[in-house]
Amino acid sequence: MAIRRTPETLTAVARAATLRNSGALPPLSLSPRPPTTSRTEAKNAAVADQARANLGQMGRMARHISSSPALDPRADANDSFSILPISEIEAYQYNPRTGPNPRYADLRASIVADGITNPITVTRRTNTSKYHPYGGGNTRLEIAKELQSEGDSRFDSLQVIVKTWPGDANVISAHLAENENRGDISFWEKARGVSSFKKAHEEEFDVVLSTGDLVRELKSHGINFGQKVIQNFAFAVDHLGSIGPWLKAKEVNEVVRPGFSAAMSLAAKFDVQPSLFEPVLLKHRDQMLAVITFNEKQEEVNRKPVELDAGELVSDLNEALAEAIGVAPEVMPLMISAVESNSRISADDLRTIQVRKPPAPPIAQPPLGPSAAPVPSSAGPQRSLSGMLGDVPPAQPPASAPHPAPALAPQTTRPLAPPQAAPTAAAMPSARNPGLPENVSADDPTAHVLSLVLDLSDLALLHDCILHVKTMPFGFLMDMPKALNTVGDKTLPEVQVQVRAAAWKLLASLSGQVDAQWFTHVDQDMSNWSRFAQAGPDAFRRNYEMSLRGITDEGNPAMLLAEVYLMFSQPELGYITVQLLRAMEQLRLDHPERFVKPVQSDSDYPD
Repeated sequence: MAIRRTPETLTAVARAATLRNSGALPPLSLSPRPPTTSRTEAKNAAVADQARANLGQMGRMARHISSSPALDPRADANDSFSILPISEIEAYQYNPRTGPNPRYADLRASIVADGITNPITVTRRTNTSKYHPYGGGNTRLEIAKELQSEGDSRFDSLQVIVKTWPGDANVISAHLAENENRGDISFWEKARGVSSFKKAHEEEFDVVLSTGDLVRELKSHGINFGQKVIQNFAFAVDHLGSIGPWLKAKEVNEVVRPGFSAAMSLAAKFDVQPSLFEPVLLKHRDQMLAVITFNEKQEEVNRKPVELDAGELVSDLNEALAEAIGVAPEVMPLMISAVESNSRISADDLRTIQVRKPPAPPIAQPPLGPSAAPVPSSAGPQRSLSGMLGDVPPAQPPASAPHPAPALAPQTTRPLAPPQAAPTAAAMPSARNPGLPENVSADDPTAHVLSLVLDLSDLALLHDCILHVKTMPFGFLMDMPKALNTVGDKTLPEVQVQVRAAAWKLLASLSGQVDAQWFTHVDQDMSNWSRFAQAGPDAFRRNYEMSLRGITDEGNPAMLLAEVYLMFSQPELGYITVQLLRAMEQLRLDHPERFVKPVQSDSDYPD
């Protein structure tokens, strides 16, 4: 039997013939095969192809350049190093620092010894203009120019770092940031620098920056100024240029700007132009210049400090305005307070405000004891506390009182200033307060507070209610009046009764007497308030209603919103109230030992 051969057992030639006959292989070709290419030849061919492609690209670029404006070969490469003749570098015209660098002497000594070891970064507006420092370096440049002019050839040229021109806003901000980081730039220099930055940015980007926008824009440049600081800068640049170099941040914020703004607001009520204040500013500028001239001729030990008196400046501004509108300077604080309380108040209403005269001292005062010292006269702005702080005999208490309660004779007062203010009874005899010393010394921490309390009492007729208690937080306690609508044998008008009630509630709430820890320390024989409060809530409310009949709600001493408005709607009363609040806060800060704990109501006593 013959063996059947499969393709796998055939020879290669036979398999190829079989596959061709079946169509699995293409027919044989007699043409020569292409020569094989080595790896080196293939690599060289690839390089040649890339070179031809690059030549084509360069040709296209050449055609593009030939059709574009010619590039200036003098253009600066950003952050490049260069050596420039010192004559080609000048100070930056918008450099925020306008005064001498406080480190000038130390910098000069260092540069004389070692040269400029920290290269100055410079920039220029155009390719044909001179260079100037970018982000600091003006003092180093100034010193180098001085030394070069003195013959030091080391500074004929300077090694610098060149930056392409970024615009004035960026250059100003770079100078501001650099000086702010060192902390040796004045308030006025920062104010002018921020003003220059704002102007340049608005011109370059055709925008108007609000205060908030300016804060954010400066922050993006690494400069962190708060909105209040920016507003102080703007106010100084707009209104205080004459005295700018001597301004200090704290004085501008706390004294000059508030005082000047208040004076301008009041001046606007009388159609007085702000130019009225310029002579005052020039006067203080000349004072500063006179001190500087004096110091130049004196030895260092005899030189005077060149400091602006911010309080005197504001006082002079108010005096100039008072003269312009024809009023006494003493009435200016009351007018300013009136404008702050009511922005719509008219000039005619403002002219009705008058200054109260202090009540006349009593003719005779019984001493507290054989060792009682004579009362010294008041000095300075604080009013005398003598004559209003002495003993008087006790009067009969209300029927429900378990012990005799002190009562007072009336106090002489003047009417409230504005015509719409509450009237007072005329020609009332002088009064004195129970339990108050003949004199409160000037070094008593509560003296200023008590003086303002008595000023407020002059307006509201409360001398029959104020008790001086040294152990109280603010040195006083408001006792319950015998009646609100009468003082002595005088009956008060209804409007005055409302003022008297509102002022009584205000002082009672401020004194701390609603807190049991305070009124329980007051002698019950001295204070009806303490006696009634310690008798229990029911007894307190019953007696409270009798004392403040008609202006209280179920024996609750809480102050109503209408009464708060009444206190602040009258310029003089509102002004003194604000001053009292400030004095109380200062006492709290200066003498925290007087305040054992925050004033809190006690559930067992009236709230």
